[in-house]
Amino acid sequence: MATMDVKEIIKQAAQQEDKAYKFYMDALKFVKDPAAQLWLKELADEELKHKELLQNFDASKIKKFKPEKIQDLHITEYLVDKDVSEIKDFQDVLIVAMKKEQKSYNFYVSMAKSADNPDMKKLCKILAQEELKHKHKLELYYDDNVYQWD
Repeated sequence: MATMDVKEIIKQAAQQEDKAYKFYMDALKFVKDPAAQLWLKELADEELKHKELLQNFDASKIKKFKPEKIQDLHITEYLVDKDVSEIKDFQDVLIVAMKKEQKSYNFYVSMAKSADNPDMKKLCKILAQEELKHKHKLELYYDDNVYQWD
């Protein structure tokens, strides 16, 4: 952690956003419902916008960041991990996506905890918050549209 600077973290985060964009675009082939396809495309577009924001990021704006409270539904923690190669349908797409967002969130939280530099700590918190927003959005959709409560 000590060897990474803010620019390196931003570059790595932008690469992760690009991978997430590609995941959502690739996942479209598993989705038959046009509304769900549109929703996935919107998620992909969001990831692309995040990548562009990171690539044009002004490190001086870190100090202005005010975290917002995002509710974690913790649905992801109760789902069994799936590999991308195991995706067969839209539910699998959502599970893999939620797990990916959870892992990214955990990564940035741990980086924030281990960062010595206050700007790096804050940047990692910003990135963790963005991942938690994605996870929250996926969990809400999963809860409202996919999971059947008995």
